[in-house]
Amino acid sequence: MRKYNHALVPGRTIVVGTEQGLHARIARLARPVLRLRSTKDDGMVLEHEYELDEALLAVAAQAGGFWSYATGTAYRLLVDFGVGGLSIDNYCTSLPLKKGLSSSAAVCVLVARAFNRAYGLRLTTRGEMQYAYEGERMTPSQCGKMDQACAFGSTPVLMTYSGDVLSVALATVGAPLHLVLVDLAASKDTVVILEQLQAAFPHPSSEEQRRCVELLGAMNADITSRAVELMAAGDAEQLGALMREAQQAFAERAAPLCPSQLTSPVLHRLLAHPPIQHLLYGGKGVGSQGDGTAQLLCRDAAAQGEVCRILAADFPPMSCMPFTVPPTAGSTLPASSNGAATGTSARANGGSRGGSDARVLLEQGASLAAADAKQKELLLGRAGAERQPAHA
Repeated sequence: MRKYNHALVPGRTIVVGTEQGLHARIARLARPVLRLRSTKDDGMVLEHEYELDEALLAVAAQAGGFWSYATGTAYRLLVDFGVGGLSIDNYCTSLPLKKGLSSSAAVCVLVARAFNRAYGLRLTTRGEMQYAYEGERMTPSQCGKMDQACAFGSTPVLMTYSGDVLSVALATVGAPLHLVLVDLAASKDTVVILEQLQAAFPHPSSEEQRRCVELLGAMNADITSRAVELMAAGDAEQLGALMREAQQAFAERAAPLCPSQLTSPVLHRLLAHPPIQHLLYGGKGVGSQGDGTAQLLCRDAAAQGEVCRILAADFPPMSCMPFTVPPTAGSTLPASSNGAATGTSARANGGSRGGSDARVLLEQGASLAAADAKQKELLLGRAGAERQPAHA
């Protein structure tokens, strides 16, 4: 079976962070354990403690469940850096869970950043993203690299990925974008969606799969290119029209591969709701789509508030999160999370969608010599691997 298809067009995604996220306090522990406490978005508090043992963490990650994302990421860092004990108290969650807002990626980035700060691993933001990605890939949720953009916080970025190569560039915003994220108060199964869409890759075996591959490849490249230009020009009206075009293409080409999740009756009912049409430029689903979260692009700030009022009255179970993306004049991509130092704090907001805010409490800075040596070892190993002949 061929592993690669070099005819595939690289994937591209535009992502921006929101104010919602995971808030946590961390502390190093003398014992080699990972102590986790989480206050969920509904107020429920969960606690668990894991020994920092490679085999035990791997089993916990692969079993799935609430703590799998944290244990998967901890496993990857333990293997590469031999990290010590850590307490992570996620004391507040303002990010809705299981709604397509990258909540699982936010957990993984939070854990990666917490270990990075606590043990002075000197990982850049991209390094934290990579370990978060590898941690989530250990769980049943076979995510892509898009969600880990929550590590960049509220900076709009264009992500391009081809195989294992990821590039990230600032996405310029010429005028404010007045968005409303709507928790559809329904349900979606991201694992099922990813399994059924990924079955079309790398070599589609049916016409339906071929159409999906074309959607997520060449068509997506065209749509994101036009979106980047419209964002830079500050043309919200045409950007909204493009969102509608993208949603229609997804419904026609991706939904047939996963009808149990992507028929999305709640999403489509909201997008077509007559009382809000005059207030919108456009709208579409978020992330892997399904009945999780919708994003609506409003005409202005007043329309944004009116959309929230109407939806609160007409769809009581749903909740709205108004979110305005400001112009990007002077914005830059964060290159590093700044290592570990006494009394520092770190942020890892959501990707268009979710995030994590790690407020770090440290007694003292950690020695960086071991981390430096390990990073050099990893870079040399990866460089050697890249020089090996590739096998299709």
